[in-house]
Amino acid sequence: MVESGTEADLLTAEVYGEYGIWAFGKEGVMVKSSDNGSTWELADSPTSSDLHYSDSAHGALVVAAADGLVLIKQEIGGGWLDISIPVENMSGLQVNGIALTSNQSVLAVGSGGSIWKYDNGIWRDIASGVDSDLMAVSFLDNTLGVAVGASGTILFSEDKGTTWDYRDAPSEASDSTISSVIFFSDVRIYATTNDGQVLISSRDGGTDVGFLWASVTFERHYLPGSTEYAGWPSSLGVELASLEVTQTTRLHLTGPDGYLAMSVNGGTIFSQQINPLGNNSSFNDIAMITNFVGVAVGDGGAILWTDNAGADEQVGFEVMNFNDFGEFVDYAKETLFGGFLATIKIVMFGIVLGFLLGVTLAMGKTSPVSLRNTVERFDYKKVRISGAPLLVIGLYMFYLAIPEIKAIGLDGIEHIFVPVGAPWAFAKILLGIGLTFVGAMFLSHNGTFAKLKIRSLKLDPWRVRPLNNIATVYTDFFRNTPLIVQFMFIHFGLQIGMHLQDAGTGLFSDIYILLGGVEGVGGKLAIWELRSGDYATDAPDLLVSIHRFMFSDRAYLSAICALGLNSAAYQCETIRGAIQAIPSAQMEAGRSIGLTYLQTMRRVILPQAIRICIPPMGNEMVNLVLNSSLAMVIGYAELTRQGKLITALTFQMAYTWGMVLISYFVITWTLALLLRRLEEKTRIPGLGMTGGE
Repeated sequence: MVESGTEADLLTAEVYGEYGIWAFGKEGVMVKSSDNGSTWELADSPTSSDLHYSDSAHGALVVAAADGLVLIKQEIGGGWLDISIPVENMSGLQVNGIALTSNQSVLAVGSGGSIWKYDNGIWRDIASGVDSDLMAVSFLDNTLGVAVGASGTILFSEDKGTTWDYRDAPSEASDSTISSVIFFSDVRIYATTNDGQVLISSRDGGTDVGFLWASVTFERHYLPGSTEYAGWPSSLGVELASLEVTQTTRLHLTGPDGYLAMSVNGGTIFSQQINPLGNNSSFNDIAMITNFVGVAVGDGGAILWTDNAGADEQVGFEVMNFNDFGEFVDYAKETLFGGFLATIKIVMFGIVLGFLLGVTLAMGKTSPVSLRNTVERFDYKKVRISGAPLLVIGLYMFYLAIPEIKAIGLDGIEHIFVPVGAPWAFAKILLGIGLTFVGAMFLSHNGTFAKLKIRSLKLDPWRVRPLNNIATVYTDFFRNTPLIVQFMFIHFGLQIGMHLQDAGTGLFSDIYILLGGVEGVGGKLAIWELRSGDYATDAPDLLVSIHRFMFSDRAYLSAICALGLNSAAYQCETIRGAIQAIPSAQMEAGRSIGLTYLQTMRRVILPQAIRICIPPMGNEMVNLVLNSSLAMVIGYAELTRQGKLITALTFQMAYTWGMVLISYFVITWTLALLLRRLEEKTRIPGLGMTGGE
């Protein structure tokens, strides 16, 4: 903190001269420093108007008030020249920003899209082409300039401010007021909005600066006065007062409630700096003489001085001794506990998904339904008639698929990769095979279901069981490919997690709208912004909680699918074996009393089969827990991945992996106890080994 010599609010500041800084404020107050801002003194002021806007360039210094007062100092040590905008030019409007285009030329912007240009001692009204309020203006040199304002207005000039062209603001800022702008270099322009967004325009290939604008998405940021992590916000959540840029990698921002923030990576990470005046202060502008030396000015005549670019002083801290197991546990326990919960989440849903699919596949694999069962209830003439279109459609599928497969240029054994290079063509081939086979069988049907005689072989194609074949193809695929490859194919190849997340977001948005929420663009309200994590303020807490739990992480959704789909193949075989262990007489008894096949399976066979297969199913579920460690390859933060992060920071391999081992043991042992208890409760009397001593 430095003494300013006044208690009036300081509203703007400018570097002027080799070591000089000027600050201006309410009631025309002017203070200046000639030693890089270390000491200050009051300067004579020719006005009592509040001085809100200033600029220094081309050896001149200009300051302006909202009512049209403009004062210019054309040389260091010279006096102030009053070049106020004439009343007839103002017409009830007000000035919101000012910039120098030369030592004797000034350009001001204001309400209603007003632009005034001072040149050769005369003010002229300049057509802006917009009627929204213009809030700030900045020039790179005496030619290139940019003006910004309400409703995302961005104007660009290449002729000293004589004519202005409209530029499209990024969609995130289209409804915001762009309140400050700095034309920093011929490759970069920076701007901020009243709702805390930071906008950047840069060269893109052959595109000149000023044409393409983007809203910065921040990697991390903590909201002022809060310890709550804001995730990936597109807004800092602060009504920013000013912006200062010292180099492309260092930006400074000011705002209310003592907000002083700095970015040292070009704008994606802002860190709020310690303010010695506390959060009750308010800062209005920053002026930097060098990359490190500068001042921040604010209400009550407050001036903060820095020689370290405003960065907090480095204070001493204690380095943790990770060789001390107690300190290591204190450091690692929170990370490991997060991985522990993440593992339980995917295991829980993976078990449910795998079990439901496994039961369905097992029923399909044991289903006696064949082509003969399907058609024997119909008149054979009708069956033959229906075979013709099926055969034609099947052959047409081949006609469509074969050119597509030839087009990808495979040769010989390479054709095993057709499902990857031409998945839709491969699907047409499979469909064509099925329809052609069924069509041919139907056409040849004469009501006798005769077997085919090929030399000494007797084949019975009518015994083909479609459900069994589908289930067999599924189980063979997932049991004969590595789970780690399935993880990567499902997440990175098919991008199932992304598709499920988008579908879930759309569903919850529809539910929110049905509950009375406000519709957004295109009739949808994105209550979950995938990058910022911001929810609608009036969204029901339960809806938000469920959405956050289920659809906040794409890797989480992909991991559930990979584990569930893989486990289903193994659980299918376990359940199939249990179904086949039930005496066939029970199925016959169920059918004899009038139950359908599905009713008999649901009421008689499956209740017994599930009880029989609990022990092997328990083994598969334990394997599912252990296989969940492979989710780390798609970036999911389960136990193993968290362990890798801890070892990367602490280098304590034995401690880390020992704790990970114990954590996995706790999960699997608990699951095994529950399944053992379930097995005892559901044991079928008369089954199992008995007797002994």
